[in-house]
Amino acid sequence: MFCKIGIFLLVAKLSEGLVLPRQAASNAPEQIRISLGKDPNSMVIMWTTMQALNNPLTVPQVVYGVNPFYLKSSSNASINKFVYSGGQQYIYTATLQNLTPATRYYYQAGSTEGWSLTWNFTTFPSGNNFPYTVAIFGDLGNKDGASYPFLKQGAANNQFDIIFHIGDFAYNLFTNDGKVGDEWMREMQEIMATKPYMVIAGNHEWESDNMNFTHYRNRFSVPINNAYNDSQFYSFNVGPVHYVGVSSEYYFYENVVPLVNAQYQWLVNDLKTADANRQNQPWIIAGQHRPYYSSQKDDSCCNEVVENYLDYFMKDGNSTVPGLEKPYIDNSVDMVFWGHVHSYERTYPVANMTAYKDGNPYHNPKAPVYICTGGAGNQEGHTGFTHPPSPWSAQRIDRFGYTLLHVYNNTHLYMEQIDANNNGTVMDSVWITKDPGFQRNFW
Repeated sequence: MFCKIGIFLLVAKLSEGLVLPRQAASNAPEQIRISLGKDPNSMVIMWTTMQALNNPLTVPQVVYGVNPFYLKSSSNASINKFVYSGGQQYIYTATLQNLTPATRYYYQAGSTEGWSLTWNFTTFPSGNNFPYTVAIFGDLGNKDGASYPFLKQGAANNQFDIIFHIGDFAYNLFTNDGKVGDEWMREMQEIMATKPYMVIAGNHEWESDNMNFTHYRNRFSVPINNAYNDSQFYSFNVGPVHYVGVSSEYYFYENVVPLVNAQYQWLVNDLKTADANRQNQPWIIAGQHRPYYSSQKDDSCCNEVVENYLDYFMKDGNSTVPGLEKPYIDNSVDMVFWGHVHSYERTYPVANMTAYKDGNPYHNPKAPVYICTGGAGNQEGHTGFTHPPSPWSAQRIDRFGYTLLHVYNNTHLYMEQIDANNNGTVMDSVWITKDPGFQRNFW
């Protein structure tokens, strides 16, 4: 009798963490995506259902563990009823805390009313000097997304560990009453459910004349670390790199002054702190959607004006708002990635319109190196180059693709541009290196 009771209790205990069967629910979890949390040992899991849960007492959660057949831990999720022009949906957010470094976790999202498939992610190692690869790109649409199959394969094969999408999603998240955004996020789920998906907004998130970025703010989570609780600008660390995401779009608002100045003050303080912390994160990399250095000589789009290869307003500011280049120079930012232009371009190290080309300019570079990687693919097609290269342009290629930045250690970065128009081959590459303790201190 004791034996039977013992077996029954053991089975009951084990069943608490067993993988839950995916129910064929009409309101099943979808659009699953993950992102880094504020704490380095956390991960944020988000998902969507198109209708509310049937029972108001149902608790949505993520169940997870290191054994795919025994998900013994759980984290309850908050619910955000996201109402927008033409529709609504329910977005759930759960934060998994106190995760073990360098560990693969398996998880399911949902509730007793319907569970997702089992997905997995791998946490980064502890410390700040380990190798990894980040995929960086902008301007990836729901149609003609040339890079999508290569990103999907790359995520499945662990060719990269994290993604930084620097603006312009789906074309557009809000189009057709949000249905285009839903379609795009369903398609991207196999990537976003397994690799932390870090984002910054672009002009296609404006949502017409409202410029309120509603879908961007509700559909994604980032580790906000500013006093304004604003997901348009933030920073985070991974290994030897301090990443900064800023909003180029704030420079094109109708009421630009308070937004730009708030972001600028935060940016200056963040970069000063990061620059003083080079012993832990010797690299500083920034991401924004629009470029201020480009081989597009004269152009205008979305309230911007480009003259003589420059967006002077965003670069230098004016009498009422500051530009972005000065804090990048003053705090020795190493690289800046941007999109918006639907092609690829790599600059020499450049500051104040001066390009540094002598010797190996990418060893102990004298200024930031800028990479335009806005050609992930969308229905608007290539931007095209109609003028000769700008004086600071080292390489430009009018093809769709994305960046793989291989972070090797405290002194070596290796960047590859993947050609989505030529079977995923490498169309350009460069090493960015610096000596231990190198300081760009002559500014």
